[in-house]
Amino acid sequence: LEQTWQSAIEDGRDIFMVSANACATSTGLYDPIDEVADFCGSKNVWLHVDGAHGASALLSEKERHLMKGVSRADSVIWDAHKMMRTSALCAAVLFKRPEDLSNAFKQGGSYLFHDKDQPGFDVMPYAVECTKAGLGTKLFWVLAVEGEAGLGEFVHKQYEDTRSFFDLIEEHPDFECPYKPESNILCFRYIAKDAEDAQLAIRKEVLRRGNFYITAAEVSGERYLRLSVMNPLTTSATISALLAEIEDIAAELGLAKETVKAH
Repeated sequence: LEQTWQSAIEDGRDIFMVSANACATSTGLYDPIDEVADFCGSKNVWLHVDGAHGASALLSEKERHLMKGVSRADSVIWDAHKMMRTSALCAAVLFKRPEDLSNAFKQGGSYLFHDKDQPGFDVMPYAVECTKAGLGTKLFWVLAVEGEAGLGEFVHKQYEDTRSFFDLIEEHPDFECPYKPESNILCFRYIAKDAEDAQLAIRKEVLRRGNFYITAAEVSGERYLRLSVMNPLTTSATISALLAEIEDIAAELGLAKETVKAH
């Protein structure tokens, strides 16, 4: 952070915010929020935490350590449709200080309301949208059915399952992972020459067959296949079947394997 800060200053740029990933959508890895908060405090700069996917770790006693320091953030984004079992879209931007929310938006609409005609709370000064759906209702019903503890157990299960899937993939001689997962997102790849083209070709064929859905992401400039384990019905048997299908696809496409697995 210090190096990036100095580089930006030397380039004549003004830094108004630092955004910490919690977690990064491509890899599922968490930034050390507490340490980032120390840096932001020393520079008197706004700290935003992008918790769109991973802030739900706060619901789990066993996983919330990943969010240590989030209470020091000036703002946080949290998507309930990622790990809180609501349908899309259900997202919130949270502010430490309420006045920061009202100061962020300065818009009015006298054609809608005026001081003598105020039927209820007017959300317009607090949102980009003039008309805003009641997104919180979706989350209310999930909480009513599952409860906070139930959602916390779900988050922990998905994270724990993903860690076991990592072990399964790492034990396979034809696959490797670039890191140990911290959330329910895991990148892996079939070990092959021309790895970039191989992963994309494999993904294309996996989607064509229609038995599984996977995405792809770059990690340190290299292409990997990507799992986002959100369905509680996904098991080790599911992952084993996926790996078997990828091996079948690799043979069908004539993808040459590397002889030695990287560690």
